[in-house]
Amino acid sequence: MGDLCCSTCLKQNNIAAIRHVLYRVDFATKKEIAEQCGLSLAACTSLLGEMIADGQVLELTFAAPNGGRPARRFSLNPDYAHILCIYTDNNTFESSGLALRTCNLRGQILTEKFCPLSEILPEDLSSLICEMAAKDPLIRSVGIGVAGVTDYNGQIVACSFPALDGFNPKRALEEKLGVSVLTENDMYFTSYGFYTRNAGEKPYSLSVLYWPSHKCAGAGSVVDGHVVVGSTKFAGEIVSLPFPNGAVSKEESLTRMLRGDETVSMMGTAAICTIALINPDIIYITGSEALTVDEKDIAAYCMQTIPAEHLPVFKLQANFHEEYMTGIFEQARANLQFPTL
Repeated sequence: MGDLCCSTCLKQNNIAAIRHVLYRVDFATKKEIAEQCGLSLAACTSLLGEMIADGQVLELTFAAPNGGRPARRFSLNPDYAHILCIYTDNNTFESSGLALRTCNLRGQILTEKFCPLSEILPEDLSSLICEMAAKDPLIRSVGIGVAGVTDYNGQIVACSFPALDGFNPKRALEEKLGVSVLTENDMYFTSYGFYTRNAGEKPYSLSVLYWPSHKCAGAGSVVDGHVVVGSTKFAGEIVSLPFPNGAVSKEESLTRMLRGDETVSMMGTAAICTIALINPDIIYITGSEALTVDEKDIAAYCMQTIPAEHLPVFKLQANFHEEYMTGIFEQARANLQFPTL
């Protein structure tokens, strides 16, 4: 029994590796896929045959001859499944609600809209997801981003839309709709979105400091392709940092953040702590307050205690909608449950 389980796991890992290769390219030959996955040509042929029969992979026309025997090309079936990306949005003073996007497996946008809501109730979130799944039966994975804290079971612990506190979308919707559901906080998805949209030539790390002018700041970090969450998923709650001018309570730190008259020193302190603990290659500063500071001022503040050779590249980018949606898509696609072949 043990050998059978190991064999099944190995097979599924190899199939996942083939999918991962085909996620990144428009098409590939059998030889190219086998080489990138470390598989024999015979094993790759067998697995591709099963994936074609299941509809996961498409066999394309022969590649143009280049002096030898033309090779068949294989492509991911982008409409084997669709991904629903949704997040609670109160990133500006002007509006709040639910932002959503559906994509095929290649990340191509199929639908996108914003549903304005001053408050978001569990039934609002559930109804919208059920409505989207009814309209598009190919939706098989849902990623939900919340401005708040989630636990390892997918429950929303605390949210800037307080009616969602205690709600568990995974428990409420997975079995009902037959889809995979992943719920994480905004900085988890956003930092991963920045990472995947700005991939370097080597494994690298980055951190994101989210600094809005109307609510609590937050942070997220990705190291070697993995989002840092911590043992209790408290990583990134930078409002709890000991900011300058004396030890203060979390409530006073929040008040000072919102007041905005110490933005450089508070951003700089958050950056210093991040550099000392994570030492990222890049720090992105996002949110509306990113429009009020200069990279040079943040770097100069950090150089009071951090040697210049250890400073990351600082980048300012106020809007992060695309990075947020990209992070949700990538993680929800990775969470998609495929049938065992």
